[in-house]
Amino acid sequence: MHLKRLIAVGLTGALVAGAPIAAGAAPRKKSSRAAVSYIASKQKPGGAIPAFSKIGSTADAVLALAAARRGPRTLNWALDYLAEQVRDPAGDDERVDTVGEKAKVVLAVVAGGRNPRRFGTRNLVAEIKNTQLESGRYGRGTAVLDHALAMLALKGARAGVSVGAARWLRNAQCRDGGWQYDKPSGPKDNRHCSTGGEEDFFTTDTNTTSYAVQALRNKTKGLGPSPFVFFKRARDRARHGWGYSTKSLTDANSTALVLQAYAARGKAAPNGSLRALRRLQYRLCGKRGGAFAFTWEPKAGGGYRRSGRDLGATIGAVPGLLGHSLPLRPATVTRGVPQRKAC
Repeated sequence: MHLKRLIAVGLTGALVAGAPIAAGAAPRKKSSRAAVSYIASKQKPGGAIPAFSKIGSTADAVLALAAARRGPRTLNWALDYLAEQVRDPAGDDERVDTVGEKAKVVLAVVAGGRNPRRFGTRNLVAEIKNTQLESGRYGRGTAVLDHALAMLALKGARAGVSVGAARWLRNAQCRDGGWQYDKPSGPKDNRHCSTGGEEDFFTTDTNTTSYAVQALRNKTKGLGPSPFVFFKRARDRARHGWGYSTKSLTDANSTALVLQAYAARGKAAPNGSLRALRRLQYRLCGKRGGAFAFTWEPKAGGGYRRSGRDLGATIGAVPGLLGHSLPLRPATVTRGVPQRKAC
């Protein structure tokens, strides 16, 4: 699988709740309820909801459930699984030991109404804060995207984000208005944060840019070109959504994340962008109803078709579909998972 596809799926998701996008609220809620049913049907006996990864995808699934205000049993079971992994990962499960993983779990724990300072016997908030370097960066070599997630997690936990952390993220911006996944902009980079060398795999992308916009919501003084100009130029004009990079076809995760960035700044979603996301959802009824495809793929006879039902895409689509931005406030989830309807 292409590395950018892995990053786009594996790092997508998460949510102060942004103002919902007003237009078409009823259809969007209907779509989100069907998506939640599909997500809940994929939960494993131990509570995990694994798509790209067990930890990251389960944390993202908690955010999707909290955003939709549906599925308390599924949500709490997923949080119990995460608590176990924080305490003592079993078998081949992942360890919650990187800044990005800790941030994802904190975002989920806060959204699910639990305490990230006492979760699985650990204080994940303190662990994130203790990684901050003199430069403001959360951890030596931490990816730009993970640094943005750390800022969002601390904000969600009401732990405060330092001036230095915000300054470091602002300074990491590329000259085209976006951010790249791995490193801050360097003196040898072009406007897209590429040196032109074969070893420089990453350039500006919509996913990292969305997280940066949400993390810097009210801390944009000194920012370079508008990231919304970058989003405009990166848009898939044929399908009206966004892919991971400027040359990618519309995919559900990237489109949802960009919509979250617009919500974070109180901006209206561009015309056709919500429809672009909903077009990737399969029918809402039946055993596998509500699932989203990740993206589009060419058909043998010409044209394009949805790429197949994808759990990670379905998880990532829900917050953007509902117009929420990072981080989610603690949610009171009491309504159960909607029952599936026969076609």
